[in-house]
Amino acid sequence: MMSRKSSHEGDFSDILVCASEFIQDRLYFVTLKTDLRPKSTVNTHYFNIDKDLIYENFYCDFGPLNLSQLFRYSALLNRKLTSPSLVGKKIVHYTTRDAAKRANAAYLIGSYAVIYLNKTAQEAYRPLVGGLSPQYMPFRDASYGPPVYTISIMDCLNAVSKAKEAGFLHFSDFDYEEYEHYEKVQCGDFNWLVPQKFLAFCGPHPHSKIEVGYHLHAPEFYFDYFRLHKVSTIIRLNKKIYDAKRFAEGGFQHEDLFFIDGSTPSDEI
Repeated sequence: MMSRKSSHEGDFSDILVCASEFIQDRLYFVTLKTDLRPKSTVNTHYFNIDKDLIYENFYCDFGPLNLSQLFRYSALLNRKLTSPSLVGKKIVHYTTRDAAKRANAAYLIGSYAVIYLNKTAQEAYRPLVGGLSPQYMPFRDASYGPPVYTISIMDCLNAVSKAKEAGFLHFSDFDYEEYEHYEKVQCGDFNWLVPQKFLAFCGPHPHSKIEVGYHLHAPEFYFDYFRLHKVSTIIRLNKKIYDAKRFAEGGFQHEDLFFIDGSTPSDEI
């Protein structure tokens, strides 16, 4: 573990909340009491992503950060770990006691450990909760008021590990620019859950329009992309807003598997 006090770095006891070691004598994750950036030294390089990778919330939700942001973080950290100018230095990802930012930062470095350090989800999680580490605020559903359910960092790391094992997660050929383009509401609001097999998208509306600053898309908006990527079947999960015949007339099979928005689907679904 990184020492709270070092003759090279000065006394950190007044600003350090907790520290986790991910690569011995090389990579650390720390929580600080201050928002001020620590000054990098001849032995240590500090970096922070709290103001660079931002979660776009719907209501009271605050994370976790999406796949593109995880990709960007991983690429940044890989560059730092292989940079000739940082050889021999401790690389320290620091965050603050802001509960939302701290949870997202921990999710990022934990996921990095699963993907690039070949840790199990439990092995990646263990350093985050050892010693004096305060509890992490769980992620919540996109609603107002008390959350109906929560998702822990451990849940997220298990998901990343499962996706890696199943071959669904390949950052070696991940097109983050395409991901960021199509996740925007005005560009379709969709992304691939299983590459080239299973795509999730926002439910269409009868007509394409902008309503209270929010882009709504008719079924035909999606046709070109779906045909290009050989999407054959549309499954509607929520209430009927558009006419399913429009997809059928476009050459797509259409099915309804209804369950209440925000609830858990039945075992049959």
